Amino acid sequence: MKRTTVLALAATGGLLLWRRARSTDDPGILGPQAVRDLYDRLGPVYDAAAAWTHRIGTGDFYGRAVRALDLQPGETAVDLGCGTGPNLPHLVEAVGPTGRVVAVDLSPGMLAQARQRVERHGWANVELVEADVRDFSFPETLHGVVGLFALEMVPEHDAVIARAVRALVPGRRIAVGGLRRPERWPEWAVRLGELVNRPFGVSRAYEDVQPWRAVEAHADTVSYEEDVLGAVYLAVGQAPDPECPRVP
Repeated sequence: MKRTTVLALAATGGLLLWRRARSTDDPGILGPQAVRDLYDRLGPVYDAAAAWTHRIGTGDFYGRAVRALDLQPGETAVDLGCGTGPNLPHLVEAVGPTGRVVAVDLSPGMLAQARQRVERHGWANVELVEADVRDFSFPETLHGVVGLFALEMVPEHDAVIARAVRALVPGRRIAVGGLRRPERWPEWAVRLGELVNRPFGVSRAYEDVQPWRAVEAHADTVSYEEDVLGAVYLAVGQAPDPECPRVP
């Protein structure tokens, strides 16, 4: 069986889990309030609905992204658009009990799920912040930034990533990843993928929202990779040293 067919079948199964939030209309680009309302509704079912993605190649995606930051014990990391907190176990392990993790999300409903995760594990060094990433103030000393499956919903992602890179200690890393239009998929599979992701608020209107381009524009020594036949990307870059020329 071709992998695109497997993806389609998995996506169809995932769609059944999203019945609570399903919509038949293309929502277009959503504003902050619409995104907040949508993800407040999705919060209680989000983890169950997203579980199927682990079966099509994204199982270690969060771990790989955090490992790419090369965080050390005692350091500070920020999780942009943290959602229910799938990055948190990896970030907490990386910075250790003396480090600090700041997890930011627009949706109180998603943060409520993240808070349950924090309390369940007894993480005392995780700070959950309800804020729009467009307005969030980064910590003064910052060693790593990760944003996964979040910035694709932020048309102003370039400014967010530029501020994140500037906030980083020179030479430290940002990792941004999520969904992208899979150029190697047949059109029927792209349309099915759009249908499956529509309950997230995602539609073809977001095709030109490409956060990896902002990482390439603002960071040095950028690495880029794709998974799931080009449907998922991960871009990692280093904060430039203001006293040295930029390295593309």
